[in-house]
Amino acid sequence: MFVLLIAGLLSAAAACRADDGGTFPFHVGEKLTYQIYWGPFIAGDATLEVREIEVVDGHDCYHLVARAQTSGFVDWMFHVNSTTESWLDVKELCTRRYRQNRTEGKHTRRSETRYDYVHNQFTITNHITGARQILPLHHPVQDIVSALYYSRSQPLSHEKPQNFLVNAGDTNHVVHIQTDLHKTVWVSPLGNVPAFRIEPKPTITVVAANKGRMWVWISDNAQKIPLIMISTMKIGSVRFQLTEIHPPRTAPAPATRISRD
Repeated sequence: MFVLLIAGLLSAAAACRADDGGTFPFHVGEKLTYQIYWGPFIAGDATLEVREIEVVDGHDCYHLVARAQTSGFVDWMFHVNSTTESWLDVKELCTRRYRQNRTEGKHTRRSETRYDYVHNQFTITNHITGARQILPLHHPVQDIVSALYYSRSQPLSHEKPQNFLVNAGDTNHVVHIQTDLHKTVWVSPLGNVPAFRIEPKPTITVVAANKGRMWVWISDNAQKIPLIMISTMKIGSVRFQLTEIHPPRTAPAPATRISRD
């Protein structure tokens, strides 16, 4: 549950679109760490990481990793230990592979989705049962992890709403995002930061399942760092608070390329 919330900070995606040559707000080596709160209680921690550049089906891709783990009494009540990975095409900015390895309470999910834009299909493989599902793919998409990074690369403003396409499981969702507030927020690694707030509509995954709403505060600068996420659901209020940025934002780290097809 928690990894889907952090991965869904901006549950948004779009068709493949080549980079215009501008500087990306994220780079290889970036790692964002969040403290998770359930109401007033610390519930665990989560990270978002741009690990390296890997070659997938002949395309250079950012290897993105979202991890989350519960702690304290929340872990005793409902144990979560999840890793969700995505491979975002460096040039086309669409997802080419998505993998999840999640333990949530008594449920474990291990699966991989591969997106084949040449043959207009995507394949979901369940690594627990061995079952495979092949589905049509009419448009290039994002997954719930790559969507966040794609969104960071796009202009976001109150005057210019955007509609995006995101794939979650066997379903594609059109998500609308638009900024609605602008103010200074405080986070420990940066201090006071000018930021804007967005509310994805509709939400997907655990937020939608619990009839909730979600708001995300994004830094109003070139990095567009997700600072705070707040979600109200019938199971209670959940907040992600940025606690660490590694390494400090300087020149982009050099990218290493490896092939793991």
